[in-house]
Parts: sequence; C-alpha cells; structure tokens
Amino acid sequence: MKLLSSEDSRKLFTSRVFGSENKCPANFEEVSNEILKKCGGLPLAIITIASLLASRRERSRNDWENIQNSLGAQFAINPTLKGMRSILNLSYMNLPLHLRTCFLYLAMYPEDYVIERDDLVRKWIAEGFISNLHGPNLEDVGISYFNELVNRSMIQRVMTYKGVYCKVHDMMLDLILSKCAEDNFNSVAYTSEDMTRLRDCTYKIHRLSLISRVDRTTNETISWTVLDSISQVRSLVWFGACKSIPHLSQLKYICVLSFEDRSLIRTRLDLTAISQMFQLRYLKVSIYYYAMLPTEIRGLVHLDTLDVPCGSIPSDIEHLPRLSNLTMGLYEGIGLLERIGIMESLRTLDGFKLERSSLEALEGLGKLTNLRNLKLHTWDDDECNLLEKAKFDAFASSICKLRNLKYLQIKGNHDDKDDILGSVSDPPALIEEMYLISWKILRVPK
Repeated sequence: MKLLSSEDSRKLFTSRVFGSENKCPANFEEVSNEILKKCGGLPLAIITIASLLASRRERSRNDWENIQNSLGAQFAINPTLKGMRSILNLSYMNLPLHLRTCFLYLAMYPEDYVIERDDLVRKWIAEGFISNLHGPNLEDVGISYFNELVNRSMIQRVMTYKGVYCKVHDMMLDLILSKCAEDNFNSVAYTSEDMTRLRDCTYKIHRLSLISRVDRTTNETISWTVLDSISQVRSLVWFGACKSIPHLSQLKYICVLSFEDRSLIRTRLDLTAISQMFQLRYLKVSIYYYAMLPTEIRGLVHLDTLDVPCGSIPSDIEHLPRLSNLTMGLYEGIGLLERIGIMESLRTLDGFKLERSSLEALEGLGKLTNLRNLKLHTWDDDECNLLEKAKFDAFASSICKLRNLKYLQIKGNHDDKDDILGSVSDPPALIEEMYLISWKILRVPK
C-alpha cells in the first residue's frame, strides 16, 4: 500500500472534509493532525475517516476527538490490514441503520463487479430496505441512500455512458462479508462443495449469491440437493454460467430472483414456475439468456421489476398492478403492448420496437403519466421510414403528455425526412437526458 506524505495527506483530508485543501479552521488543526497521524498516510484510511467527519450534521471539536480516540494509535506506527479494517469498521458502525442493510447487500455481488445504481436500488426496494418515511418516492429515496454511501466513501461512484454505477473497494468488501457472516445476512457459494456446506449449516439462508467461476462450455453444475436448506431464501442472485436451476416452485418466499451472465452464448432458461412465486417483487434475466416465462403471471401481484430483454411475453402482463419497471422485447423486435395504456404504474419502459407498434399502443403510451424513463428502439431503415404519418403524430403527441419523463432514449435507424421529435410542440419540462442513437433530427424541441 503506497503511503502519502504528510503534506499530501493533509490536502486529501481537508479537501474531503472542508471542500478546500487550505480551509481547516484553527480550532480543528490539532485534532486533525492527530487523526492524520493515526491514518498513517494510507489514502483509503484518510478518505474513509474524512468522509465520516464530513457526514456529521454538527461539526464540533468534541465529536472529532471522540473519533480520534476510537482510532488505534498503533496504526500510525505500523499500517496493517488489521488496523485499516478497524478504521473501515468505525465508518460502518457510524452508518445509520437504514444504510447498513443497503450497504451489506453489496455482498451479493462478485469482487470488482461494476454495479448499476438503478438496478441496485430496485433490489433494495424489493427487499424492503427503502422506507417511505424518507420520502414518498421509493426510487428517489433509494438514490439518496446510494449517494450518501458514495459521500461517506463506502462505495465508489463510476460514471459511464450507460448511466451511474458503483464499485466496492476490495478491503471494504472484506468488511461487508465479515459483517454478513456475523449477522447471517447472506450466503455466497462458488462451487457444489459450497452448496453442500450450506446444506449442513444450522441456520436459515435468507439471501444466496451463486458466483460461477466456469463458463457454459464446461460440464460442472451446481448441485441442488440442498434445496430444503434454501427453501426460505428471499433473494437468489446468480452470476455467471447457469446450466441448471432449482425447482423454483419450492422457493415460495423469493422476493428477488436474478440471473446475471455476461458470456456471449445465449441459452434457454425455463422460468415457467415463477407463476407460483407469489412473493416475487423483482425478476431480472441477462440478455444472454432466452427466458421462457409462463403464459400467465397475473398472480404475481407484488411484482415491481420485470427485466427480461430476451424472452417470451406473458399474455396478461398488463394486469400486474404494481409493475413499475418493464424491460422486454428487445431482441424479439416486437412493438408496444396493445393495452400499454392501462399500465399506469409504469415508471420505466424499455425494449419495445417503435415501428412495429400499433396506432392504439402509441396513443396509449401517452396515458403512462408516471413514466420517468422511456427507451424505444428501431431496427429496420425501410420499415421505419414506411411508418404512416398517423403513427408518427401519435408518438409525438404521447411524448408531450408524459409530464414526469426525465430520460428519453431512441435507438436505431430513422430517415430525417420525418422529423418526429422536432415536431414535439410541448415537450416534458422535467426531461434531463435525451439520447438519440443513429436517429436523425432536424431541430431540437424547445
């Protein structure tokens, strides 16, 4: 671990706490020096403690001295992993309780995994970690929790062209895993041997993360002889190759079910049994699977997120009363659902093909007044350019009605002779981001 000089340590500390390298008040100079000595020049220690101090509502010398006294003096003399861990633990113990559960949930992800913010927040919501006591909109509250963890340097924000992500430092992940083990918060399995160990454990498994270290070309599979020991599981998240899955009908308490594979081999995944998972709130399947869903799912009355970009579409999907986030049809090239207009709880809609949508569906789009994120696609130049003017007008009219829309993305091919978006006379006032990918536009709406 490379150590910083005294001067660089002070600059890093004061810029994080006070917003400037040379802005430390005189009455905090002495205690700041003592804290920096105990950090031993280690950047992660300095950032973590500085972020903790910056997060305090009231800044008092007495409070800082309490933090200083909580740090072991031996770390300044001999910076070790054990000493660093004590500093990270101090930051964890100073987290509000509502942030601790959200923070511990990061144990569900593999090391060095880049985690999408919005997806993480939806899992928090499905788990019941987000309370409306902090605001009426759960996603907004969840994002504020995420930002607070970033501000406290518990996670690292990662900005990409796709959106906001985060990563967890290796040492922070070690702390998370140890806390999870103490509290039986979650379990992680890499092999069939790990699953056997879980079978023999005496405690109930609440959350299970399966992290496969093999690809789909191998013959290794996870043994599901431990099914009885995970029958109470609330979250089952699978990273990597998935060649066999348990009998899902026996997992009646599942709230979160996710298959997140980033390989390039698309295989079928039979999920027809989810129709019996009546507590399910969140379902995500990677684009590298073709998900076979049941023909009817209206019994899943708690389902909030259905993120299945490649798979069959249930016939009664419009009747899910709490569905807020829907991603489907991305690779089948299908249009908007005919009765999309009755899905008024939707906040995110992604994956459907614009030019294959009916006039009724495009008009119904305008009834989704709670919609905040809209992503539509066009694939075929000729087919898109043959779209009749009535459909173009219906789409433009519907966009004007989406008064809560913040994010709009249209991806695909479109000739500039029909300036759809340029003709939008009264665009949503709350729009923050608009992405037109391979889509020509003659003028930007006012």
